[in-house]
Amino acid sequence: MDGGALREPVTDRQGPLADEPELLEQARRGDRDAYGKIVEHYRERLYYAALGLVRNHDDARDISQDAFIRAWQALDRFQSGRPFYPWLYRIAHNLAVDHQRRHGPGRQVSLDALMEDRHAQFADEDEPGHCAGDEAVDRVQAEQMARHLRVAMEELKPEFREILLMKHYQDMAYREIAEALDIPIGTVMSRLFHARKALGRLMERHRP
Repeated sequence: MDGGALREPVTDRQGPLADEPELLEQARRGDRDAYGKIVEHYRERLYYAALGLVRNHDDARDISQDAFIRAWQALDRFQSGRPFYPWLYRIAHNLAVDHQRRHGPGRQVSLDALMEDRHAQFADEDEPGHCAGDEAVDRVQAEQMARHLRVAMEELKPEFREILLMKHYQDMAYREIAEALDIPIGTVMSRLFHARKALGRLMERHRP
C-alpha cells in the first residue's frame, strides 16, 4: 500500500455551530448558557480527540472536561473570528502532553475503540468493475485491512499517529490542524506526507 493512497474520509463532520460567533461573544461576556451550548456541541468530538492522545477513557474524559474549563477561563484571549475548535483542541493537546509527562502513558485502550468503522477512510479507492457479487470478498478484505491498519497505527510515532487521526478521524482541514498544533500549514502537509508514507510501509510489513 502506498502511503499517499490514503483516501479522504466521507464523514458527518461536526463543524462549527451556525451561530457560534454570537455564542462565543455572549460567553465572553459571562453567559454560561451560551458557553454550555458550545460545550454540548463539541463534547463528544473533543473527548474522542483526547482519547486519541492518551488512549485511556478516564484520562480522556478528565482532559476534555478540563480543556472546556480552561477555554472558558481564557475566552478573553480567544481571537474573535477565528475557528474555535482548533484553539480548543490545542488546549486539550497541551493538557494531554502535560498529563503523560507527569503520569506516563498508563493503561491504554486498543485503537479498536478509535478506528472502528473508520478504516475505510484509509483504504485504496475501489477498483473499476466492482460488482455486488463481490461483497463477501470485499468484506473479508476490509476486515483484513482494518486489522493491518490498527497494528500499523499502534507502531507509528505519536506525532504521526496524532496528525493522521486529526485529518482522517476528526476530518480537520489543514488550516485547522495548523492552528491546533501551532505549526505552519507547510509543516502540516509535510508531516502528513511522511506519516502516510510511514503508515504505508508498516501496512506492507504486516500484510500476510
